[in-house]
Formats: sequence, C-alpha cells, structure tokens
Amino acid sequence: MSFFSDIGNAISGAFKSVCDTVSKVGSSVAAFANDIKPTLGPLLTTLAQVVPHPVVKALANFANALLHVLAIFKPDETVEDMGERAMQAAEDGITPDKFESFDEYMAELRNFELDPEVAEKRSKVEKFTAGLGIATAGIEDKFNMATGSLNNLWLLPVTNSEYFTPDRVKSLLENGKLIGDVSAYLEKRMGGEEASAFEKNYEINLEGEPMNEGELGKLYDALDSSRAEWAKLQQQLKTGD
Repeated sequence: MSFFSDIGNAISGAFKSVCDTVSKVGSSVAAFANDIKPTLGPLLTTLAQVVPHPVVKALANFANALLHVLAIFKPDETVEDMGERAMQAAEDGITPDKFESFDEYMAELRNFELDPEVAEKRSKVEKFTAGLGIATAGIEDKFNMATGSLNNLWLLPVTNSEYFTPDRVKSLLENGKLIGDVSAYLEKRMGGEEASAFEKNYEINLEGEPMNEGELGKLYDALDSSRAEWAKLQQQLKTGD
C-alpha cells in the first residue's frame, strides 16, 4: 500500500473529484488519474492553493520540456492547455477511443475551438491532471508501451529534477529502460533483488551507452537522493508543512 494512503480524507476527497471530472476524456486518462491518486494526487491538489507546492512547478516545466523534445506537443502547447482542450473536446464526444491513432486524436484537439469562458472556470488541478494523462498516453503510444505502464514516470522529476532531466528520461525511453514500478522503488517496497534489477535499468548515459564508474556514482547518488526527497515530500504533505 502506498505511503500516501493515510494522508487524509480532505486531500483524497479533493482529488477524487478531479478524477471524476477528467475521466470524461476517456478510459486511459481516467485510469491514469486514479492510478496517481495516492502518489501525485496530494501534490497536484496543491494547485488549487494560492501558492502550490514548489515541486509542482518543477514537474510542469519537466513535462512540457519532455513533451516538446519528444515532439508529442508542439512548442507553443503546454500540459495545462492541452488538458483543457481535451476536456472541452470530450464534451463534444471527441475522445481518444474514437480515433485510429493518437496522432489523429491530437490533430482533432488542435483544431477544436475552445470556449475561453469555460476554460476560465476550470481548476488548474483538473487541467493539469487531464493534460498529464494525455501526455502519458502519447508517450506510451510513441514507444509502443502498454497503456498505464508510464503512469509513474512523473515521479522522477518530482524527486530529482536536476538529475532526471528531459534529455535523460528521453534516453531511457528510447533505449527501453524506463520500466518498473517507480513508486514502489521510491517507497522501498521492493525486495533487494527487485530493487537492484530496477536500478540496473538506469545504468545508461545520455548517449544510451553503459555508464562509466563516475557516471554510476552520480546515478546511485541521485537514486538515494530521490528516495530521501520522496520521504520528505510525504512527511510535508502529511503535516501540512
């Protein structure tokens, strides 16, 4: 069970409402939102506050940069904007399951005429969650991965955005190394052998080559730092600090 499971009814209830709203975009986005509810949910819920949690800004910057470098979003498109577009389009029956390919769906979203008044009333939490769900589906489609297999991808920049940069994650994706349960690793719910296998997947550099000794040292320092940061974030969200 996730460490976030005991955070409290207020946060889980707030994000449940978000899940219900974004589920209209389609089954993959609905599954994404429910999957991240115990992990990213509490962080994303802070978007409704006057001052969101600082790591949410880092996550947004990372997500937008990654989607641009992977050519899933165009340079002027953001996660939040595409989330709003996806939700408005869904009200007109435009959802991913209605199209032969993800690219066709994205083309339809880009041609959809937005209602700015509707967008103005929508919460940032809903926009960002829907957009992140669409983004995840797009990455999975690009790399022929199973739906939902990358839902926890976004935990990497949350815990260590300096190491897990868009270029590094792009390299991991291109080399088929971004696999395994990130949340289980960060929360130390993996056994020794499973954790070691998880870590070995990351032992490639930006060029997709095996890491040298210095690079390996930086990787394992980064993974240790990520686990420590995750524990710190959990404690902050539990106590409201």
